[in-house]
Amino acid sequence: MIRIPSKRGSRGRRASSCVGLFAVALMWLLPGTIHAEELLFGINGNYTYNSNFFSSTQNEDEANSFQIGPTFDLNDPDGRFRYELGFEGAYQAYTDQSGVNAWESRLRVRATYDLTSRTSIRLTNRFRDISNLRFSRQDIELADTALDPNQDRYFRNDLELELLHDLTELLELRLRGEHHWIDFEENVDRSDSQAFEAASELRYRIATRHFLGSGLSYTYQDYEQAFSRLGAEAQYVTAFATWNWNITDTIVFSANGGPSWIRSKEDDTSRVEQTQFVGGRLGGDLFIADIASCETGLASSCDLQTGTPIPAGENGLGPVTSFEIAPGSPRVGTDSAWTFFGGVSLTAELPDWNLQASYTRRQSTTTGDALASSLDRVAFEIEYAPTRFRWSLFVAGSWDRRETLTEATQIEFVVSDGGGSQAQRDSALTSIQSNNARLDNFTLIAGYRHRLDQNIAATVDGRYRRTEFENARTDRPGIDTFFFVLTLEYDFDPINF
Repeated sequence: MIRIPSKRGSRGRRASSCVGLFAVALMWLLPGTIHAEELLFGINGNYTYNSNFFSSTQNEDEANSFQIGPTFDLNDPDGRFRYELGFEGAYQAYTDQSGVNAWESRLRVRATYDLTSRTSIRLTNRFRDISNLRFSRQDIELADTALDPNQDRYFRNDLELELLHDLTELLELRLRGEHHWIDFEENVDRSDSQAFEAASELRYRIATRHFLGSGLSYTYQDYEQAFSRLGAEAQYVTAFATWNWNITDTIVFSANGGPSWIRSKEDDTSRVEQTQFVGGRLGGDLFIADIASCETGLASSCDLQTGTPIPAGENGLGPVTSFEIAPGSPRVGTDSAWTFFGGVSLTAELPDWNLQASYTRRQSTTTGDALASSLDRVAFEIEYAPTRFRWSLFVAGSWDRRETLTEATQIEFVVSDGGGSQAQRDSALTSIQSNNARLDNFTLIAGYRHRLDQNIAATVDGRYRRTEFENARTDRPGIDTFFFVLTLEYDFDPINF
C-alpha cells in the first residue's frame, strides 16, 4: 500500500485514545460500588477470501488473509448502576498482499446510573481501529459499510451521553450530547473530521407502551484540509418529532423525523498539498502515470490503463508538495440548504427468530469529503435460531447512500512531463462541484453458525459488496467484491461474581 506521512501526526491517535479512556474512566468513577455480574474471555480466528482487494474494476486482485485475537466482556445488568464493556482485538495477516498486515481493535462501553428514582444518566461509547478492506455484520449495524471501501485503515470513535429525567409520571425530558470523530490514518486524500451534537427532547406517554415526543438538535462538524481538499465546517439545525411504540415486550417500533437547515463554510486558503507525481496501484504495484495518458492535460484524466505507466521508485509518488491555487479560480465559500432527517425501525425478538429492519436519514459524520452530507441507509437482519438446536441461520444487508448537500470547491491539477514521460503536477485550479454527488454501497451477508460444544462455535458465511459513485463530472463503473469467511470462536467458561 502507498505509505504517506499522516496529515495530523499523532494528534488523531491521542484524541481517540483520550476519548476511549474517558468513556471507560467515567464508567468506573460513577458513584456506587461496582461488582461485575459476569466476566467472559474468548479467542476468535477466521480465514477470509477477498475477490477484489483494491475495490477496483480495472485492478482486481484476489487476497487471502487470516485473523486471530482475544475477546473480553464484562457486564452487570442489574441494580442502580448497570454496565457492559466489551473488547475485540485481532491481528490480520495477508498471505498475498504486502504492507497491510495490522492489529485491529474494537471497544464498546455502555453504562447507566440512576441518580434518583426519576433521573438517570447513560453513557455509550464505541471506538474502532479497523480496516475497511472487509466488512462484517457489526459494520452493517454501525454504518461503517457506508465508507468508500478503498480507504484502508481508519480510527473512529462515537461517544454519547444522555440525561433522562421524569418531569411528571407521563412527561420525560431527554438531553443528549454526542461527539463523533474519524481519522483516515494513511488515506491522506480524505478529510479527517469531528462533529459535536447537542439535542433536547420532550417525550409524553400517551399509553402504557406508547410515547410521542418532539425535540431540537444542533450539530457542528469540522473537516480538516487533506490532499486536493479544502478544510471546511458545517452546521446543522434540526427539529424533529418522535413516535415509540412497544407493541409487546419483544417487538418495538420507533419513528422520528423533521426538517433540517444546513450551512457550510470552506476555509479561506490559497494553497493545497499533493504528491509530486500522478499515479496509483496496478496489480498490487505502485506506478506513475504516463503523461501521454492524460488526455485533457489534467490529473483527473490520467489513466494507468492507457499508455505505459512508469514503475515508481523508492520515493513512490514523490514528495508532498504545496501548490498555490491559481488567482481568480472560482470558490464556493459558503452555502446553505434545507433537507429532511429522520427514520423508522422495527425490531422483534421472538422465540426462534430475531428480526431487525430500519431506514434512517441523518447527517454524515464520517464522510471524508469535507462536505456537508447526508447518509440514507436501509438495513435489515434476520436470524433463525431455534432454541432446541445448537445452530442458526442468518442474513443481513444494507444500502447506504452518502450524498452531498451543499456545493464545494473542487481542486484540479494541470500536469506536465516530469522527465521520462512521468505525469507531474504543475499547478492547481478550482471548479465548483454541485451538490448531489453520491456514493452508494450495497452489502449482503448470509451464513450458518453452529455451536460445536459449550465453548466452541464455527461460522461460515458469504459476503457481497457493490460500490457505485456518481457526480456531475464523472460516473465510476460499479465495483463488485465477494468474500468467503470461515470463523472459529472459543469461549472460556464464564466467571460469575
